[in-house]
Amino acid sequence: MTAPNVLSLAVVRFLGYGMATHPDEDPARLVGEFGAQMASTLEPDVRQLLDELNKLKPDWSAHSLVTAGAWAKEEIRRRHPELSQDALDALEWAFTWWWR
Repeated sequence: MTAPNVLSLAVVRFLGYGMATHPDEDPARLVGEFGAQMASTLEPDVRQLLDELNKLKPDWSAHSLVTAGAWAKEEIRRRHPELSQDALDALEWAFTWWWR
C-alpha cells in the first residue's frame, strides 16, 4: 500500500478535487503529479478506495444527500484514518456527485 500522504494527494488529484467543477476520474493527473511509474502504483490504490466508497449504502430513509455524504466520509475516515482531510473531502464530493 502507498504511503498515506501520497495516497491522499493521489485521491485529490485523481478526482480533480479543487480543480474541476465535478469529480472527474483522470489517471493523467496522477502521471502529471507523480510520473508514469508512480502513477501506475497509485491508481489501483485510489480505485480501491473509490470502489470501497461506492459500496457504501446509506439508509436513505434517514439521510439527505448532504447527510449521506457526511456519513460516507466518516465511514471512510473510520476505515482509513491515515487519509488527509482533503482526501476525505474529495471522496465525500465524489460520493454526493454519484448519488445526486
